[in-house]
Amino acid sequence: MEHFDVVIIGAGIHGLSVAKTYKDVNPSQSILILDKGSSIGGTWAAEKLFSTLKTNDHYGTFELSDLPMKAGTGHIPGPVVHEYLCAYAEKFDLIRLVRLRTDVSLAEDLGAAGWKLTVVDVIDRAKKSDIRASKLVVATGLTSEPFMPELKGKDDFGTPILHSSEFAQQTDGPGQYTKVVIMSGAKFSWDIAYAYASAGVKVDWVIRASGHGPCWMGPSRVTPLKVITQYLLLTRFFTWFSPCTWGNADGYWVCRWFLHKTWLGRKIVDGFFAAMTHGVLSKLGYDRHAETAKLKPWDEVFFVGTNRGLVNYDQDIFEFVRNGTITVHIADITHLSKGTIHLSDNTEIQTEVLICGTGWKETPPVKFITKKDLGLPSFSTTVASSLTARADAEILSSFPKLALQPPDRPNLKPMALTKTTIINEPYRLYRFMVPPSFITQRTLAFAGAIRSPATMMIAQTQALWITAFFGGHIANLKDSSALDVRERIAYQTVLHSQCGKWRYSRGFGGRFPDIWFDSIPYIDLLLSELSVRRHRKGSWWREWSEHYSPADYRGIVGEWKSLHPEKTE
Repeated sequence: MEHFDVVIIGAGIHGLSVAKTYKDVNPSQSILILDKGSSIGGTWAAEKLFSTLKTNDHYGTFELSDLPMKAGTGHIPGPVVHEYLCAYAEKFDLIRLVRLRTDVSLAEDLGAAGWKLTVVDVIDRAKKSDIRASKLVVATGLTSEPFMPELKGKDDFGTPILHSSEFAQQTDGPGQYTKVVIMSGAKFSWDIAYAYASAGVKVDWVIRASGHGPCWMGPSRVTPLKVITQYLLLTRFFTWFSPCTWGNADGYWVCRWFLHKTWLGRKIVDGFFAAMTHGVLSKLGYDRHAETAKLKPWDEVFFVGTNRGLVNYDQDIFEFVRNGTITVHIADITHLSKGTIHLSDNTEIQTEVLICGTGWKETPPVKFITKKDLGLPSFSTTVASSLTARADAEILSSFPKLALQPPDRPNLKPMALTKTTIINEPYRLYRFMVPPSFITQRTLAFAGAIRSPATMMIAQTQALWITAFFGGHIANLKDSSALDVRERIAYQTVLHSQCGKWRYSRGFGGRFPDIWFDSIPYIDLLLSELSVRRHRKGSWWREWSEHYSPADYRGIVGEWKSLHPEKTE
């Protein structure tokens, strides 16, 4: 049986970042990266891309700090991201560590000895082998296993039913189809609708009346100063407007106390988000046409996390809606018949393909065998109600606005109706990375089990934190076997996950880490535990007013190594 010091599942952004960082700190240790795709990149693998796909990120914000992306302007095309990740793996000698088309089907906990992994060849699933890993990093993120809805009559449909992740496999996206139906109001459904419509293909876009509605979309630039939207989210001053249980890690607790604990402060916060809502809706002009009004979001922007996107298309997607190339239906699919989709408003749509932008399974892609609680949906015991009650009380006391939740939508119902698909318990990972039950054993971590507009910055910070954690070098976890430390770890884990439930109740916050304005304080929290400088702008004015980018975190691995020379090889 092969043995490696560290095995990383996933060759995307987070997996590559962990591999590079761990290799820098522990150059003599063996590392293996396993990925079931046919190319590196994870979400940005070559086989998942199509020509019109772009990130929500601008050049300079979607790169790892130790390798700048080639210069450009505007939103970054998907193929450029893939090329960048390939160049990153090449530059830092990671390609030789990667095994593609390899699926990890089983991970068996061996205690302090690590993990026994059963791996399967994706091309020939009869080929299986075992690998032992002293330490395991699951870096598959939250978008690894597609979720497909159960649709009545699908066996009679007689035409393809695809997940949105399969779109790129259709000859650069649109493929041969001339009539398509897209189900879902998520951002990727916008991208697919645009790709078809811009190619002259008729699109019927079905958004469930019993669902969450269209996602929030925003312009690429906001305010009269035409500021790039993402820059606001990564500017420390604006992060203070967001209630957050780890927010004080940035050191500006007085500002947060004023904004969230005083009457005047809460009025300012309300005004800020009201202005944001007005600015976005007026800029995009949903109500200027009856058909585009159907794409107007249903939820308050304050309570929505990352279930949003930017209108980053070369042509006006709303014009395709106005001229009928895209027809929007707010209705449920009741059933399918041969080549026809039947809706709850009695509309019948004939189509050549149905594409479901219905998201991803919330269970991890690996089957675990362990007696420990993994802190994951379907792999967790129910957390003691006393911890959740205590956490909820602290959250609502600290942030009274969060008690003023929007009313429930009476017709809302999940697509998943069986016990095997509805997961009530959310992710419960310490610092969104480690199951509390594995803090002492230090053999397991999850990288990228989080949604945020600061993907790259979080990836490299988590990579360093995980590397330090595996080496036993997180100071406040030194005595993790002590009862008071275990209790603190358990409570903070619940506190942070419950915060998402209240803060982003109309997003994914009640299911997994879903942070929007809270990314910079999260990075602050991890850096402070690493004893690495968190305020990196050089002056208080720049610290408050300039947006953070990956370049600001250049050299954090070297800083940590210089601060702790005895802790590296």
